[in-house]
Amino acid sequence: MCYNSAMFDYQYAYLVGNLFILFPIWLAFFLHRRDLRTEILKMSLILGLCGPISQMWYLQDYWSPQTFTGTRIGIEDFLFGFFIGGIVSVVYLEMFNKHLSRPKNRHHHWRLLFVFIAIFLFFFNILFYFGVNSIYASIAAFLSLAVFIYYFRQDLFIDGLASGIFLAIIMFLAYLAFLFVFPEAISRWWFLHNISGILILGIPMEELLWAFSLGLVAGPTYEFLTGIKILKNRKIV
Repeated sequence: MCYNSAMFDYQYAYLVGNLFILFPIWLAFFLHRRDLRTEILKMSLILGLCGPISQMWYLQDYWSPQTFTGTRIGIEDFLFGFFIGGIVSVVYLEMFNKHLSRPKNRHHHWRLLFVFIAIFLFFFNILFYFGVNSIYASIAAFLSLAVFIYYFRQDLFIDGLASGIFLAIIMFLAYLAFLFVFPEAISRWWFLHNISGILILGIPMEELLWAFSLGLVAGPTYEFLTGIKILKNRKIV
């Protein structure tokens, strides 16, 4: 049974969802995996910055959530990207108790991050220019990035696949909790007439596809950019 939506102010719903649903998951990973805190924080910051930027496209044809400040783009967009970034970057490692090799003389390839951005924007903007909805354009762009990663690092495929599946599950459960409190959020904020209209227990199918495709890319991104490998055993080196 859902709460009466009149009891809640939807202006704060996006913020509440971030702080009371995603943040506890992020914090649990951060506290439990001390060895992965650097990865969590770096990926959180990267995706956190991408959150408000991506809204410039999503607000045009996909959704228009309320923010507590009343602005079109709010701190909620940063928080969503921040928490999702940290969660997806280590969810595979956490769920399977995996550890990373940490050689003293490893090489970082953070310049490749600009290549990531260029590939994403190239595919995204081409599709968006030809009228493809921004959510589908971003999914396709994520898939193109995944191909790029796995072409060079086949060993990261299981990481990415599991990260995509787990993030989709986490998003699904998070939305169920969110809609329990704010049952009208989807109908109020999403432009359902612009997408498939397929809802899974009230959740747009596109949200789960987006989460899966993001996981394919963001799950192994840190390992790809740093050249770090995932250990097959539980011993840290």
